[in-house]
Amino acid sequence: MLGLVRGAMMLTGLAALVPAGWAQCNENCPERRSISSNGVGVVTADADQAIVRVGYKLYAPDAKAAYAAALDASNSIMAALTASGVPKASIESTSQVLQHTPPFELQQYQQTQTEREHEFMVTQSWTIRVKPDDAAKALNTAITAGANESGWIEWIVQNPDPLEAEASSKAIESARLIAEQIAQRSGVHLGHLITAQQNQNGDRFAMNGPSGGFGSGFASVQVGNQQLAINSRRVQFKVQVYAVFQIE
Repeated sequence: MLGLVRGAMMLTGLAALVPAGWAQCNENCPERRSISSNGVGVVTADADQAIVRVGYKLYAPDAKAAYAAALDASNSIMAALTASGVPKASIESTSQVLQHTPPFELQQYQQTQTEREHEFMVTQSWTIRVKPDDAAKALNTAITAGANESGWIEWIVQNPDPLEAEASSKAIESARLIAEQIAQRSGVHLGHLITAQQNQNGDRFAMNGPSGGFGSGFASVQVGNQQLAINSRRVQFKVQVYAVFQIE
């Protein structure tokens, strides 16, 4: 009977998942009689912060002209954001690059009157941390001020630990449910949890991914007092566990 039971269940023998004392125990030891299973726990929650990416891309015939244009664009965007009520501490610089325009990008201007005007390019970007309800306003403010490479928004939960703990608990419950079904079909009684290992590559993401963005050349999103209708996305926490239960 024991051979049939073992054939119907996953028997654990991994040293990393069992007490050290089991290493000296042979296959007939009671402690070796166990059921292992995988479980998944998922928790969703409303985002309480939006990370808005804004930036610009400009072209010029030389590095000096490109930098001068960047000074105007950079200071205008920053001034507009702070004037709208976004604290300076909530605006983080992520990149700023002045360079020759890459050949693959310059190709589209070759043999045209504008080729010389695109010899150099300058880009700069920031991330803005605001409340979800303020994401549309921040985006609109930046684009109206000249941010023509803007629009990606990441929705997050600032304190994810309680939600991840809840997802872990649900994952263990899921693993126990599966193990109990195996035990019932095998004619044995499931005992206590021996050990559980959480997948270190668990997921934490806004459902359906980040919200989309606008490309270079998008001039403004405001018409009168209106701005884009942007709604916060829910954030999903997904945990997978590998659990081992004793057979009583």
